[in-house]
Amino acid sequence: MQGCIPVGLAFFLAGEGPMAVAKRHTWREYYNPIRGLSMARLVAMEDNAERGQYADLQWFYYHMERSDVTIMSAVARRLAFLAALDWDIHTVGTADQTLAKEQAEFLRNAYERIGNFQEATSFLAHGLFSGFAHLHKVYSPFSSMVSYFEPIEQWFWIKHGGMFGEWRFNPESRPHEATGQAIDRKNFCVLDAAPLFRPISRQFFSKSLAAADWDTALETSANPSIFLIGPPGTTPEKELEYRTVAEQIVSNGRGYLPNGSDVKTVDTAQRSRMPFQERITYCDQQIVMAATGGLLTMLTESGSGTLAGGAHSRGLLELARSDAARISEVFQRDLDDPWLDEFWPGQPHAAYFRFDVPEDYNVPTMLEAVANLNWAGYRVDKAQIEDKTGLKLLEAPAQGA
Repeated sequence: MQGCIPVGLAFFLAGEGPMAVAKRHTWREYYNPIRGLSMARLVAMEDNAERGQYADLQWFYYHMERSDVTIMSAVARRLAFLAALDWDIHTVGTADQTLAKEQAEFLRNAYERIGNFQEATSFLAHGLFSGFAHLHKVYSPFSSMVSYFEPIEQWFWIKHGGMFGEWRFNPESRPHEATGQAIDRKNFCVLDAAPLFRPISRQFFSKSLAAADWDTALETSANPSIFLIGPPGTTPEKELEYRTVAEQIVSNGRGYLPNGSDVKTVDTAQRSRMPFQERITYCDQQIVMAATGGLLTMLTESGSGTLAGGAHSRGLLELARSDAARISEVFQRDLDDPWLDEFWPGQPHAAYFRFDVPEDYNVPTMLEAVANLNWAGYRVDKAQIEDKTGLKLLEAPAQGA
């Protein structure tokens, strides 16, 4: 997101009149924080973030994610559930059902009117990695209904007053901005989380060093060192001539040597077995563990090939439930509560938004359970069986028909 925030953000700043707020950070487009990265620099950026100055660290996270295939794949896999996620409005069972029905219909209509809800949800979920995410509510004309969300990238934010301060906008993405511009919190949906990118960034740095050292080792040690010994009684003039011949032989692997010459090679096999690959593999494992909450160690496992089956599938389903619950809480707090307070002042909240993650049903086991219930004299709703198993059930013809 670059350029100007749409005019729909008229009251973006607290206490300000209508205005369009520009993201004036074009200078950052010429700065790649990965170039010349050191551990001291990484720690310094983390220290600044602890004091509420996120610009440099979040800009680094942005480049890091796009520079490493393991990180990009792990993030994509963690957030893949969003594409198939269903949402619904639920009611509180103990509440007045007439009130619950009215509020549920209102909330359902309000959410359906949001134009880029899936995009906004993906941006919010990505905040689980960066540590936070801000969605600005762009309202419909003359109402408090949200027509769409404007994502505001993480490097535009600071916390005024330190770690526990208030969120403020940093329009130029300055690395040591102290005050920023105050915002009206009720105009935002905000997710706060422990940044998964923080431990991942350490592994990214170590992996980058190992890969660079590996390239250097290949360049200097892949070919054996060759030393040519000239024939005895060689004059200084002949030594220069033989040196020229030796350089030609080393460069293309063939040539003529005078009688009495010898060739000695130095075995670099021991140096070539330095554990670069093992180190990179370890870093990849740590990255995947951090991205998946410790449930997975690699993106594939023996016998499954992909994350579609086995323990990986079950682990990701558990992550999906956890992430969906956290994102649902953001919308419940920053959308449901203000709307219901406005339109039902003083009334209890009897309906709420929630993402629903499909259950991981074992179809053969479920059908066996249905058969056992049938034998015991019970019947299971046909629509429920079709929904849980994905099977289309047809009535069997009567025997003898």
